[in-house]
Amino acid sequence: MSAPLPVVYITDSLADQTAELLHSFATKVPSEGVVYWFGIETSRIAVVTTLIVPDADTSYGRVRTTAESNAEAIAIAIDTPLVYLGQAHSHPTSHVSHSDVDDTETFARFEGALSIVVPWFGRYGFNLEECGVHRHVSGRFELVPDVHRHIKVIPGFADLRHSIRVDS
Repeated sequence: MSAPLPVVYITDSLADQTAELLHSFATKVPSEGVVYWFGIETSRIAVVTTLIVPDADTSYGRVRTTAESNAEAIAIAIDTPLVYLGQAHSHPTSHVSHSDVDDTETFARFEGALSIVVPWFGRYGFNLEECGVHRHVSGRFELVPDVHRHIKVIPGFADLRHSIRVDS
């Protein structure tokens, strides 16, 4: 039996920014988009710290990146503790399963890689319950049935003051 995959944590602010970046691909022409997630990983957990938008061909209802654009994205993490954890990409409707193209051309094709499909081009934000969460396991992507065993959205900021006092 293989070791369990690390649970991936992302702050609500980075999740929201992911949706905004995905939607930015569709502002002129309805187009899918892609955002790479980098972060810190141990054997049990991974934490998304950094979003990278690669140069991508988003024509014809698909997202394709070249080896050069992927190398450019990976180069940002050189000499840092960051590792590539996976990606989020958008679909035009509420359908969030991987297509055959997603399965074969997604850059994140390594054991445990996360691939999140965000519906409606990210227009309505990042709602984990509406997304398709896929993990790359044993050489292929699988839609995970228990999303919260694989990814958790956590607070990125909390202001718990009960009152704000301004000194004059």
